Amino acid sequence: MKNRIFSGEAPESAGTQTGNNRGFLDYIRIFWTHFWQLAFLNIVFCLACLPVVTIPAALAAMNRACIKLVQEGYVLVWLEFRDAFRKEFGKSLGLGILFGGLLAGSYYLLSLGLSNSANPYGLLFSGGGLCLLAITVLWGQYSFVLLPSLDLPLGAILRNGWALTFLGAPSSLGILALEVAGGLFLVLLSPISLGVALFFGVAFVQYTACWLVNLPLQKWILEPYRHAQQESQN
Repeated sequence: MKNRIFSGEAPESAGTQTGNNRGFLDYIRIFWTHFWQLAFLNIVFCLACLPVVTIPAALAAMNRACIKLVQEGYVLVWLEFRDAFRKEFGKSLGLGILFGGLLAGSYYLLSLGLSNSANPYGLLFSGGGLCLLAITVLWGQYSFVLLPSLDLPLGAILRNGWALTFLGAPSSLGILALEVAGGLFLVLLSPISLGVALFFGVAFVQYTACWLVNLPLQKWILEPYRHAQQESQN
């Protein structure tokens, strides 16, 4: 299965790959212990997004800090963010263009669904738009976490992200629930929710997403790779 998922260079991880043994209590403990670091990461992310074109690189850099926190239990936020921002800027821009285009396509289908709500085509367009939106969010979350986590070409990152979207079904459902809850929170509690998002909300969402992504990442990529390396050395 390993050879079907990852290809290219060895999947060098951002951390020590210990996060697969962590439970929900560790998730809470790490978040509580590093709350102010995550808040600082959130503010740095928001500032790095101001030129707009840097949003993909900022997201990849935030995920680098979050996945290392998940896997190792500690992180030097500024150093990880800065290094990942510089290293992944080019490839993250490619991901941003791809998933930005897919989001635009889902928005177009949903708008067609609303404009045709009086006929059966409205349901078809709306359903297609929601499915494309869900796939884009999941594939994008996995890819933007894998990008700073594994030293692989962009094509391999996308293939791995696509595979883990379906292989990690429980994590994918959790990510969808997280995104829906975050969207409802922003809409229903605005403008208070905007302040929360600027302070630590984005970092909380990405920390949780990285926690969820790390489960299939460990199971389907890192653990099989380590076992293969051990067998080759014996």
